[in-house]
Amino acid sequence: MCLIQIGSGSASLDTYIEDGFSNFIRKNKFKKKIFIVEANSIHLNNLKKFWELDKNVKISNVAIIPDNINLKKMDFFYCLEDAPNYQIFSNSKLFVKKHFPVGTIKKTTIDCLRISDFLKNNDIINIDYLSIDIEGMDYDVLVNLDLDRIEIKNISFEHLHLNFWKKIKIVLKFIKYGYYFSGMGFDLRKSDWMFTKKYKFKKLTTYLLPITPRRIWKKYKFSDQI
Repeated sequence: MCLIQIGSGSASLDTYIEDGFSNFIRKNKFKKKIFIVEANSIHLNNLKKFWELDKNVKISNVAIIPDNINLKKMDFFYCLEDAPNYQIFSNSKLFVKKHFPVGTIKKTTIDCLRISDFLKNNDIINIDYLSIDIEGMDYDVLVNLDLDRIEIKNISFEHLHLNFWKKIKIVLKFIKYGYYFSGMGFDLRKSDWMFTKKYKFKKLTTYLLPITPRRIWKKYKFSDQI
């Protein structure tokens, strides 16, 4: 068993906000293998500093992409006005433009790896917690992930930018594989949903998630798995 965070930023060394996943690891003092994945190399020094005493942590500087894409490199975009943390780092220029409509947007090319290849390369078949926050690509990675081949207990992902039909599709996929909503995920701003396998205490809530207004889900508690 292991824990994986894809899209880690600077862990809890970000200037503006702490990282819920990093705090969770610190609080529970996990000895299991922990994989930290971040595409934006600007965060590497902070990540190494934050995790320097944790020998069970492996940091990878690579962009994780969906299994239906077969690329070795991919263009990513960021805005100069997002300095110094560059929290919005996405393969979609429109996604960055949405957050910074009048900002100066730059492009860089990043090495990328399909999620199934990343898991295979690290001999990962069982995951306690999978946290994904990759600025707009979360949905594509999860909807194309073969949950028959990998055992994951808890999945936390950013749902904030999903349209109605994407919410429907991802929720139905999770239900198909026995996952149910267990509360808000790792993001401290409540932008993440947590789905837990065989968790049926919020079965009705799970079905209603796609049509639940933001003012309602903002009131949901963090998952009791955290």
